[in-house]
Amino acid sequence: MFVRRERKNSIRRYGIILVIAISVFLLGFGIIGLRKQMVVLPGTAPGTVDAADNILVCKQCHHSTSLSRPVNIFKQWSGSMMAHSARDPIFFAALAVANKYNSVTGNAHGEYCIRCHSPTGWLAGHSEDYTGMSLAGSDFDGVQCDYCHRSVNPLNPDSTVPQLTNPVPGYGNGMHVVQRYSTPKRGPFDSLSAPHATRYDPFQESSELCGVCHDVSNPFYAQDPTHQAPHEYSPLERTYSEWFMSAYAAQGDTGTCQSCHMKDTSGYPCVYLSSPLRSNLPKHDLAGGNTFVPDILADFNSAFPSPVDTDALAAGKLRATKMLQSAAEIGVTTTHANDTVFADVRITNLTGHKLPTGYPDGRRMWLNVIGRNAQGDTVFQSGSYDADSATIQADGQLKVYQAIQGLTVARATQYGMQPGPTLHFALNDTVLFDNRIPPKGFYNIAFQSRFAEPVGVTYADSQYWDVTRYNLPSTVTGITANLYYQTISKEYIEFLMNENVSNTYDWNNWGSKLHDSWTNHGKSQPVLMNSVTIPVIGAGVDDGNGPLSFRLLQNYPNPFNPSTRIQYSLARTEYVTLEISDIVGRTLQTIVLGTKPQGSYEVNFDGSALPTGMYFYTLSAGTTRQTKKMLLVR
Repeated sequence: MFVRRERKNSIRRYGIILVIAISVFLLGFGIIGLRKQMVVLPGTAPGTVDAADNILVCKQCHHSTSLSRPVNIFKQWSGSMMAHSARDPIFFAALAVANKYNSVTGNAHGEYCIRCHSPTGWLAGHSEDYTGMSLAGSDFDGVQCDYCHRSVNPLNPDSTVPQLTNPVPGYGNGMHVVQRYSTPKRGPFDSLSAPHATRYDPFQESSELCGVCHDVSNPFYAQDPTHQAPHEYSPLERTYSEWFMSAYAAQGDTGTCQSCHMKDTSGYPCVYLSSPLRSNLPKHDLAGGNTFVPDILADFNSAFPSPVDTDALAAGKLRATKMLQSAAEIGVTTTHANDTVFADVRITNLTGHKLPTGYPDGRRMWLNVIGRNAQGDTVFQSGSYDADSATIQADGQLKVYQAIQGLTVARATQYGMQPGPTLHFALNDTVLFDNRIPPKGFYNIAFQSRFAEPVGVTYADSQYWDVTRYNLPSTVTGITANLYYQTISKEYIEFLMNENVSNTYDWNNWGSKLHDSWTNHGKSQPVLMNSVTIPVIGAGVDDGNGPLSFRLLQNYPNPFNPSTRIQYSLARTEYVTLEISDIVGRTLQTIVLGTKPQGSYEVNFDGSALPTGMYFYTLSAGTTRQTKKMLLVR
């Protein structure tokens, strides 16, 4: 084992030398060197605190399989994505892509990413080689014990931390504040029976502990990141802000991140007999929504100092599945009109943040609606998923919940790239579309104040649900609505593979190896979050929101490429036009539909002649007008 590890370290050292040599000689061809602008943010600076304790030190006391005194803290953490944030091959593939464009931007994006994926590695100064090749040992243990239990409230530091050059302006962007020495260990208890010094710290029980890394903005696009809070500029992720502006933030201990992701349980905190059985011991399962990466981590054991615990990861995947299955409710109501069954499918968000939330690229949630006739035959389906191709089948009424980020014209021009949607997380400077369902307590003005508002869709104040209307054949007698979530899409997997072809910063062929593992492990099989089946009975009447009122529906699919359908309904006979305009208000096309009687209609719009971008469509019927947005993505 020692010889093998030395060999790997030698390979890593030679790899760094090779990257530097290639970068120096090929700088003129756009391949960058390891000397780019690194962002300097407030907080504890690298090299100013003692090295982190190795997790094996923590395991000695916080793990036991004894039947009389089981201690589960370490095992639970070992199965979480927190423990593997610096082993995640998706992270390394995306890191390599980000570094590939450092020469275009002049910035060291990778160094910034490592802040939160390996906070102990970053604090040790190992991220100055922003390829990730200098990470070593316990750096790969991600968000590990010593980091969390030495973390101090960044906005209220005490004398245990090295002096800060500037005050931390807000929670987020990995602006860690950490005590200098490895003890006392901070936590929700102050124990006299522990073999090391301990300290009760309310920060350990607060959502702000999580907020340090779960509000992310691009600091290279900030006016003054030293004094601006992360929520004041260039949004990338807003999970903490979404919670902060939700109703859960006012609930106290029952509404924190920990109340869902580290629920209290009965158990022993450590192996010492003097340590009491606690009824309020926080679980360290840290369950999220990632059900794919736990399956593939063992494929990458050779890249890291020690193999992963596959049993712990399997248990972690199961917890993530259960977390997803408790995240939403589904309700279905139906009405009849003429020869159509209308089904309104309502998804209610039960989480403390948007649903889904977090990293936008590749994550998605969608509705699968199935209509069956009296014989049990499927006569309608929307949102069908093909497991072989790992694609959601395109149909006219498909509903996908997702966030789409991209480049503005100005930024794209600066980089010599095309404006519009991209999967370049580290480069993107705008949100083009975001229909993810807000949490309970949602208010538009509050979310706008932290750059977390919906984009391209409208949610009313206090709305934490979404209703999608489906038009089904009159022969439908039963409807099933399924809600699915997928950790990573085929499009993103292929993006990471293709972008890393001949990329000198992809030092372990992360892109291609990730694609192979994805292929061999079910292609990120979707999780069924919830499902409901109801019979279709009765006849519908116009309630003012139905098909016989004036109504312009959201186009579908949206985003679209290159065509989309636009549905509308009229309460009376009217002369109707449909106008397509661009983002600056220029009319691109006026479709004269003529005089139409009361009823429901559908128009197909072909955007083949238009570039990628946001567009508006306006329906005029008599003196009534209504406008909605649509997004063309090539």
